[in-house]
Amino acid sequence: MADKPLTILVAGPDADATRPVENGLAGAGGRDRITVVHGFADLPARVAALAPDAVVAVLETSAPATLDGVFRLARSGACAVVLFADKAPPGAAAQAAEAGVAAFVLDGLHPARVRPILETALARFAAFETLKRERDEARTQLADRKLIERAKGILMQQKSLTEEAAYNALRKAAMKQGRRIADIAQSVITAAQIEL
Repeated sequence: MADKPLTILVAGPDADATRPVENGLAGAGGRDRITVVHGFADLPARVAALAPDAVVAVLETSAPATLDGVFRLARSGACAVVLFADKAPPGAAAQAAEAGVAAFVLDGLHPARVRPILETALARFAAFETLKRERDEARTQLADRKLIERAKGILMQQKSLTEEAAYNALRKAAMKQGRRIADIAQSVITAAQIEL
């Protein structure tokens, strides 16, 4: 992360609140693209337009609506979210973790700490996104295997094929049509449902 310039959106109620973050991020030699917004009302639109690597939100009060907005942003998975707050209601840290906030720092906004906290949050966000991608791939593979097993069963029953011959028929059709075996399996299942 130190090699690549980052796009960072800093959000806070006013310039006094965001200044420590700006000062903490200034040490990157001006390579990072830092955008500062005051207020949280249009934060989702700003994130959509800017596509930042991270959002650093600074809260002086823990207004439930503002916290909820930051948590929704974190749940969207659009980017890493770092939250600095002077105080927070009981349970806010657990809610932040559940929402996917990469770093939640209470009463600890010091310019010297901003960059290491941000880098840690970006690393955690990247690791979590990798885990989500791997989970989704595993789910897709499992669903594909289930389709293939079902299609093999149909072919074995309708065409009196062995399991190996049924799989080879699916594979051959997939190669011939330039499609995935799971897609061919779905077609076999759909055709069998229509015939019933």
